[in-house]
Amino acid sequence: MKEDTKEETMRAPGTGVPADVAPVPALPPHYSTASPPDGPVTPSPLRAWFYLVGLSLQRQARVGQIVWIALGLLAFSGLLVGTITVSGWWGMQNRRLPRSREGVTYQNWAELTDALSQGAALPGSPEVAGINQALVASYRAALERTDFYVFSNFLVFTIFVSFLLPIWSLSFAADSLGGDREGGSLVWLLTRPLSRPAIYLAKFVALLPWSIGLSVGGFAVLCLAGGRPGWQALRFYWPAVFSGTLAFSALYHLMGAYFKRPAIVALLYSFFLETLLGNMPGYLKRGSISFYTRCMMFDAAQNYGVEPEKPSVYLAVDGSTACMVLLAATVVFLVVGMVLFSRSEYLAAD
Repeated sequence: MKEDTKEETMRAPGTGVPADVAPVPALPPHYSTASPPDGPVTPSPLRAWFYLVGLSLQRQARVGQIVWIALGLLAFSGLLVGTITVSGWWGMQNRRLPRSREGVTYQNWAELTDALSQGAALPGSPEVAGINQALVASYRAALERTDFYVFSNFLVFTIFVSFLLPIWSLSFAADSLGGDREGGSLVWLLTRPLSRPAIYLAKFVALLPWSIGLSVGGFAVLCLAGGRPGWQALRFYWPAVFSGTLAFSALYHLMGAYFKRPAIVALLYSFFLETLLGNMPGYLKRGSISFYTRCMMFDAAQNYGVEPEKPSVYLAVDGSTACMVLLAATVVFLVVGMVLFSRSEYLAAD
């Protein structure tokens, strides 16, 4: 009996295998077998800042309702631009002359005038014929550029800069801090070993790839759908779109730090203040971001006849000045946002 008892104590509990040969239980998945560090680990604010940037990038990948609206607007706009491109209505070639009962288009009139100037239908000396041919050639060159002019005025200035660019910029910028406030994770974020300005800047850096990708990438999609004038518009206007996106993102990020419902405030700003200030005469329009975005575009395409409808009333600035203003506005909005974020009190119920 004593030998049996001794043998039982040498067996692994619940098994018939002796303890010295019993299998070792598997470690839980969260347990690490790595050896501990030799000394104490010193917290690195820089490493924590980059970790917050990466974490915020992943969080921004969660498509919210406003982003779905922005993507829906992109799909609808792309379909509209593609339809116009296929119909050939960007240029004036297929449009009828005013008061033309026979339905003569600008292209028909150019071909008819060219045929008359080269033939014997128009009397006069060879010098007169040469002048007529030069005028017709100038008319044809101007007619070929009308597609870029119409594309710029209708799609870029009327639809994109006034409406799509502000909406696409706020899709991610307004939700960067606003989403943390609504989700209740902002208070937890403020307990991390980072200063508030560093947290604010990290959130802004994390939203930039998404905001720029949607604005510049969406603009590229619309331009590619526009055919030849779209390619020209993309080549001339993408720096203005990039600079405008930076300024809009910094402004909407500031709204996310100050207002509890930043998306609603950003929408009201986009629809009313930007539209109102951007269309005011004189110097009042210089308080809008879209004004300087348009000025950069006007300066880039001035050789193609793209300019304000009434330059003496619009009072545009040159492209370099407009770019500097947009970049300076981005920095100012960031600094003001950091100050407000540092001095504001956030509660778990916010």
